[in-house]
Amino acid sequence: MSAGTAASQETLASSLQQTLSANAHERKQAEHFLASIEQTPHFVVPLLQLVSNQSTDANVRFAAALFFKNFVKRRWPQDENTEDTLLADDRQAVKREIVSLMITVPKNLQLQIGEAVSIIAENDFPLHWPELISDLVSKLSATDYHVNNGILQTAHTVFKGWRSEFRSDQLYTKINYVLTQFTEAYMQVFITTDKLIDEHAGNRAALQILLHSLMLLCQIYYDLNCQDLPPFFEDHMAEFMQTFHKYLVYMNPNAESDDDDVAGDLEEVKASICEIIELYAQRYEEDFKQLPQFVATVWDMLTTVGATRKYDGVVSKGMAFLRTVVRNPRQRELFSSSESLKLICERIIIPNTVLPESDEELFEDDPIQFVRRDMEGSEAGSRREAAADLVRGLLEQFSTETTQVMSAYIQKGLEQYAANPAAHWRDKDVALFMVTSVAVVASVGSLGATQVNELVNVSDFFSSQIVQHLQDVNSDQQAPILKVDAIKYVNTFRSQLPRNLLAQALPLLGNHLGHPNPVVSTYAAIAIERLLVLKKDGALLFGPADVQSLAEGMLGHIFGTLDSADSPQKLAENDYLMKTVMRIFLASRTNILPLAPAALGKLAAILGEVSKNPSNPKFSHFLFEAVGSLARFSCAADSSAIGQFEATLFPIFQMILQEDVAEFMPYVFQILAQLLSVHQASGRLPEAYVSLLPPLLQPTLWSAQGNIPALVRLLQSYLQIGGGQLASEGQLQPILGVFQRLIASKTNDHHGFNLLLAISQFTPAESLKQYLKAILTLCLNRLQSSRTAKFTRNFAHYVASVLCIDAQSEVGVNLFMDAMDSIQPNLFATVLQNVILESVPSVVGRVERKTTVVGFALLVASRRFQSSAGYKSLTGPVLQQLAAMLMDTTVKETKTLADRSIVDGSSAAVAAAAVADEDLDSLEIEDTGYQASFARLATLGDIKIDPCPQISDPAVGLGQILKPVQAQLGDAVQHLPAEARQFISQAITRA
Repeated sequence: MSAGTAASQETLASSLQQTLSANAHERKQAEHFLASIEQTPHFVVPLLQLVSNQSTDANVRFAAALFFKNFVKRRWPQDENTEDTLLADDRQAVKREIVSLMITVPKNLQLQIGEAVSIIAENDFPLHWPELISDLVSKLSATDYHVNNGILQTAHTVFKGWRSEFRSDQLYTKINYVLTQFTEAYMQVFITTDKLIDEHAGNRAALQILLHSLMLLCQIYYDLNCQDLPPFFEDHMAEFMQTFHKYLVYMNPNAESDDDDVAGDLEEVKASICEIIELYAQRYEEDFKQLPQFVATVWDMLTTVGATRKYDGVVSKGMAFLRTVVRNPRQRELFSSSESLKLICERIIIPNTVLPESDEELFEDDPIQFVRRDMEGSEAGSRREAAADLVRGLLEQFSTETTQVMSAYIQKGLEQYAANPAAHWRDKDVALFMVTSVAVVASVGSLGATQVNELVNVSDFFSSQIVQHLQDVNSDQQAPILKVDAIKYVNTFRSQLPRNLLAQALPLLGNHLGHPNPVVSTYAAIAIERLLVLKKDGALLFGPADVQSLAEGMLGHIFGTLDSADSPQKLAENDYLMKTVMRIFLASRTNILPLAPAALGKLAAILGEVSKNPSNPKFSHFLFEAVGSLARFSCAADSSAIGQFEATLFPIFQMILQEDVAEFMPYVFQILAQLLSVHQASGRLPEAYVSLLPPLLQPTLWSAQGNIPALVRLLQSYLQIGGGQLASEGQLQPILGVFQRLIASKTNDHHGFNLLLAISQFTPAESLKQYLKAILTLCLNRLQSSRTAKFTRNFAHYVASVLCIDAQSEVGVNLFMDAMDSIQPNLFATVLQNVILESVPSVVGRVERKTTVVGFALLVASRRFQSSAGYKSLTGPVLQQLAAMLMDTTVKETKTLADRSIVDGSSAAVAAAAVADEDLDSLEIEDTGYQASFARLATLGDIKIDPCPQISDPAVGLGQILKPVQAQLGDAVQHLPAEARQFISQAITRA
């Protein structure tokens, strides 16, 4: 290793060590340094060497592995819409070293490196990484299982993504490529591992390594079989299934985990086998001759397995297998007798619905973790939920019989509780859980139960068994879990209970926000939040008037709980509470105004505290959504309220910007955009915002990717309020400097166009005129150097928006064509014919498509276009593309949605962009998508940029524009394809 490389490793190690510092300033300095040097060529080589260096501190190695994973996540994916800033040499170096790295590093580092392998393989394998599988196979060892485990972990990392992929020829080609190279070697390792486990049955240390290998082999078996049954595995099914059965019943004290709370490799092997046989029962039943044997084995296993947490995964997966078999009509005879149903309920379902002792401890010791695990599930899977799923499977085939059997157990539990509540609260807890299991036929997260068992009257049960636990906050002191059960019942059946019962429950739930037990108060918050978003017949069940009398008490309880936190981390721990605050503001609408001053003070104090150490991204997001919604509705009710918001928030925002709290800066810019928009009526930019503008244009702010969408949105607000003012004061030039930076980037060019649209819309045409040539020159250079579909689509829309300026007098057409001619005479004809026209039909978004139709219709109808032979000849092609766009009746996504989905492809970003500005009633923040780099505030709303608001229907607008010049267009129209000709003619006739 060269001295230079060693120095690089030392520098990296030092910086990574500083990122672990308790000193926030030191951490940020190190993070900035790492962000700057990761752009340098060959940076990744010493980084990987640092991960593999065994003499380096373990914490630094882990930090290096984590940084490498995130580096790959940021920089490896490449397509035509993102910059490829990673050298080909560096890509090859990583692929050359990463498999060896996976083999040699400890397990905790393998998980980080493995994720990087997965990203690289997703992008490069097999086309640009064909040697991966042969490299893995060549390194498999007959004796060194440390090496084998690294290889198997790598293989599983590459293959596991297939489980969730949609079927496609490309996917099957990839799987077949792997099967041809991997299966023989895989089977040999499988056979050898089984043999060695037998040979080392008394050696605990050796068994631990070998069973981990077997667990990985089982996971890979599922990966390779998840899409289809490969001929290789069909041919060898008997051998594999015999071994799987062997380990499903395998008993060896030396193999079991010695920690009752944590599953060991043997328990994970059994859980993985249950997953495999469930897959086979579901997908390959006809070929799966061993199914009856496995049903009997799993049934027996579930009646004898221990109650400790280490078996949770085995039990959950085992019950999932039985559920799959139960739901198959062809297998119903296995369960059809009343005795079988009774046994499965009594011996498998009921025991697994008892609240585990470990959960009772978690309820007391870590309330928020209890809630989070219950709401979001755990990796191992909950026994209770698996039991509930099994009940639902039985109900599908034996509805009446299952309901009768379960009802008997439910009634028995309720009677035992009634006889002695203190001693038998667990019986009622089980009974309430079973009622939900039996009653819910279908459910979705946003609505709760959407279909219920017609044999269960959920309203009567609410009145007879649930409401008693909600009427007095101080009841159930010895068993607060029953309050949680009651609240969860309301939440689960909120779509099925009549309004009068929900109206009875809502204030009771509000009272429980003040319950001293954090689990109870948190579930109350969750239920209230869900009730306030509930709709029936398209309207909110509880409107602003319903919430008005309850809002102050609810907010008082929640803010009281948050005030009691003793650290920023503890304060930000409970994002469910902050989500409910946001929902109360949204549900109250303008009625929130009387409570706004006090609420703003509380939010500002919380924001100031958590900004010291942001620790929970969800809490932060809901906090800023709460600030945004409070500001939005308070200022809508009384525009003078803006003064208090600015006076309260500006000092905190200034601190966040000065302290460079990167996680919060995009939020601050978005809230500033919202506050600034309130000043629209004045037509002038307030002095505070004028003085803030120069710092906002500094390159350092724009170098952070997460800041860009928020800063663009803020600049749009500046232009909307004071576009003319900025133009007259010479401020457009630095804003156009930002545009130049954005337009040069494939990742950010759509943000550049968003900024450009605001400049064109909100500044006088005369001001735009002096800059338009430079703007178009930049766009044409980009089209020439690195054209993408996204860029040309956005450019076509932008051109149309300029053409729409002052449509009656053709100002926009002349402005645009003058600018193009000043670059090169008749240049626009060439660009229009060779670049723009093909992208016109691909413009997306209702307003964007309308603008495009109107803009290019104005161009065709203009005297200037029709008087030039070079342009006039393009009349037909332009009209044909406009007709093609309008005849395409498929729903088009918003422009923002299309741009974001291309840039990052994440479902979260796509959903975020799709949130309609006014659909705040049913706003789901989980869907709008928190992202580490940028999270859009859904309560903010987009600025409406519509260059032709006087036209609502683009087809009608097209006809109105073309009708006065139809005589000049006649020849071009007649030569259009028949469908387009008919469409254009009808549009003109209807105008």
